[in-house]
Amino acid sequence: MMKCFDTYYSRFNVAEAHIPYPPDNDLHSIVVIPCFNEPDITIPLNALTQCAPTQFPVEIIVVVNSPENAPDIILKQNLETLLQIEQFAKTNTRNDIKIYSIHAPNLPRKHAGVGFARKIGMDEAVRRFDSIERKDGVIINFDADCTCNAQYLSAIESYFINNPKKEGASISFEHPKEGLPPETASAIAKYELYIRYFVEAQRYAGFPYAYHTVGSAFAVRAEAYAAVGGMNRRQAGEDFYFLQKIIPRMHYGEINDAVVYPSPRYSNRVPFGTGVSVEKICAQNGEYKVYNPAAFEILRRFFSTATAIRQGKMPDIDPILDDFLKLNDFYSHTQEMVDNSTSERTFMQRFFTWFDAFRMIKFLNYAHEEKMEKNEVEEAVKRLRSLTPSSATVQ
Repeated sequence: MMKCFDTYYSRFNVAEAHIPYPPDNDLHSIVVIPCFNEPDITIPLNALTQCAPTQFPVEIIVVVNSPENAPDIILKQNLETLLQIEQFAKTNTRNDIKIYSIHAPNLPRKHAGVGFARKIGMDEAVRRFDSIERKDGVIINFDADCTCNAQYLSAIESYFINNPKKEGASISFEHPKEGLPPETASAIAKYELYIRYFVEAQRYAGFPYAYHTVGSAFAVRAEAYAAVGGMNRRQAGEDFYFLQKIIPRMHYGEINDAVVYPSPRYSNRVPFGTGVSVEKICAQNGEYKVYNPAAFEILRRFFSTATAIRQGKMPDIDPILDDFLKLNDFYSHTQEMVDNSTSERTFMQRFFTWFDAFRMIKFLNYAHEEKMEKNEVEEAVKRLRSLTPSSATVQ
């Protein structure tokens, strides 16, 4: 057992090992798939086992889960899924990919959901890497309704081998639209455009932690996962909350050669996300209004003055942001930031610890509740492009 994982085991409710079979000594990557009431788990398993060969072995762990008092029809489906996984694993002809399942029924209803399922699988991955003393092993998050491109596994492996200091990375994604009704395809396109717009708008503003936070499209090293306390048990938004602990460590990146294809299907399991957003857009006859680029321009001007704040020169601040900062006691924290910073770098770290992703979203919501009007997504993208040519990646 490696010391770097001892604290995690003792503090964060990590279960005993589920999988009785030892991992390969040179295991590099483990794909974790939360699975609840899925009719055909062979779809993601086929996609993964058809990927191009990797240099080192890969494991796939499917966490088949259900809450306490789940309906019999769901329990029956989960048992059928476990049989599908077992049969698929037996017929899998690849020696470099091993497939396992974890059955996690009767999870406490308070916590049961995708976050808890990811935690179970990711914790198991940590134990397996620990058993072969591989603290730099890579835990990849996937979903039971996703597929991927042929380079998915090899591209992720290459990225972490070639970037040994990277602790995690967001993976490219693209929602498939072929064969869908025109209004659904249009809604998916608008939702995906917004996701990309939101990250590019943050980058335009100068926010240093602007990355995609899609649950089925990120990877993290085992040691970093344990260092931040592991995955949470949130029933929705678990990916965003977890990555806000990883990204600010400043060893995070993007993998563009690996591509995840998330399902565009509707789901009522979570209060937000692709399915819910697509249904909402369709119900609004294709209208989809998003944050006004002007709000990011306000943030850009404010973030660019952080050095002046450290020097005791409080700049002119847009009135709506000034009101928000006063409501959130920003000005009472500025002297503390200065007093506890020995350099501009440490000041900026403290600055963005205070003005983190959560507070940025709070400001955006506050600004649009008070004075700003949201823009139709295409108009927002057009306006962002007019502000900076670098936003050409929003498409």
